[in-house]
Amino acid sequence: MLENESEIAMYVPHALAGFVDIIVQHQSQIPSHFKALPNSKVEIMFLLEGSEFDHFYIDSEKSGFLPNDSDQYVMAFSSQTQPVDAKFKRLNAMLAVMNPIAAMAILGVPAWEAKDIHFEPTTLDNLNGIQDSLNTLTTFQQRARCLENYLLQRLAALGGYNQAVEKIRNLQTLYSDPHSAFNETKLSFDHIFYSTSHFNRICKDWLGVTYREYELHKRFRNAMYAISHKNQSLSEIAFDLGFYDQAHFTRTFKRFAGMTPKEYQNSHKGVIPEFVIIE
Repeated sequence: MLENESEIAMYVPHALAGFVDIIVQHQSQIPSHFKALPNSKVEIMFLLEGSEFDHFYIDSEKSGFLPNDSDQYVMAFSSQTQPVDAKFKRLNAMLAVMNPIAAMAILGVPAWEAKDIHFEPTTLDNLNGIQDSLNTLTTFQQRARCLENYLLQRLAALGGYNQAVEKIRNLQTLYSDPHSAFNETKLSFDHIFYSTSHFNRICKDWLGVTYREYELHKRFRNAMYAISHKNQSLSEIAFDLGFYDQAHFTRTFKRFAGMTPKEYQNSHKGVIPEFVIIE
């Protein structure tokens, strides 16, 4: 990579379908400050050699550390209802972007505990070995498969596989980029029939939010992609996605993005539509 380049490599881990959407390596020698709009995923990020952050947080009042602190080179985070605010001088990071059920299935913590925070994934083992492997392997494909195999082992080791598989039975594609490996899925719990109280507990543990909130968020994500890629007016997008009116669309979008649809439409976006460049 040249000194003035920034690049993102992507890999779809088919062996983890339903649990992990995509494994990404983001490298940049260009200082950047951006907001990543909430994706209702759980992510694990390994900071590889050469990374240096100025700040990283979802809720600044809960921001306990910078990810480049000497003994905290890996973190997990879940942006459910608030954007991630990140500023770095240099970046070399591997990320696994996972559906929220991965909090329980891979990290071993309820999804609601991860909501809108970043934290040290202390439930994960052999992080030193994984970090060393990711730093020493020579190609992105090797690094991606190394991380895929590690997550597969974690999934098998926790013993909740059968419960988790039930949650991904009706997996749906929310967005797929025809020009890259970028892929986003959504979960459907419409096939799960329990009492209302039990269903709400399941959603809280496996999604981190109520099912209604999760579905509303996915409508917001559909709107984000439509604004980025479709030649439609905002009123047409609002109508197509079933919002009551333009005001309802604006309130919902701002609730998650922290900006109106028009402000997002006029913003400077990164390679992925959820990245809004600040500077």
